[in-house]
Amino acid sequence: MYKKLIAFNVLIILLVTVVYIGEFYFLNYPMRFNAWYLIRESQIQYLPAVFAVTALASYLISSLDFKKLNFKSKFLSVFPIVNLLAVAFFVYTAADGYIKNKKELTKLENYYIREAEKDIKNDLIVHRYGGFVLPAYDEKTARLIDSIHRKYGTTSKNTGCIVDRMDLKAQEKYNELTDVYLEKRNGKGWEERMKKEIEDVKKTRNPGIK
Repeated sequence: MYKKLIAFNVLIILLVTVVYIGEFYFLNYPMRFNAWYLIRESQIQYLPAVFAVTALASYLISSLDFKKLNFKSKFLSVFPIVNLLAVAFFVYTAADGYIKNKKELTKLENYYIREAEKDIKNDLIVHRYGGFVLPAYDEKTARLIDSIHRKYGTTSKNTGCIVDRMDLKAQEKYNELTDVYLEKRNGKGWEERMKKEIEDVKKTRNPGIK
């Protein structure tokens, strides 16, 4: 009997561990799934404290005089139930965080869909990038490069140093719509042609800079 109870408790402990780690993923949705990253970032070092609380609660409950069972049997029966309550709590918080993030993502996606429709109408697609970039070329070279981008119906925009995971995910909707438009507008292989023209300008204007 004890062997079955112990095995059941081990399974519950594993379940709590998996749900605890999974909670971090759903609270930070959308994020790329990476098991090792999740384990490292989910602050799993605090998980023993969770088991300490559930063990204490189980100990107190098992100390009560109910049923004709010894303390060990009662503890091994109560401990998994208390841990299942912890699982339920983690699932609730994960689901609540996921739903909120999903709504926010949908809102951002709709924004980028509208932006894509507007930019397609204006024949100027915005390629967004983040980070602080020092100008590598003189003003005239930069203008020539910009004119090539505009020739192909594109322009660039620096969105700042802070990279927002949700914003990057939402931008995929923008890219889905505008990629189709740009290929229809410029023909297949247009990006390679544009890059070659830009490289030619760079070599001509700044032969020492790659």
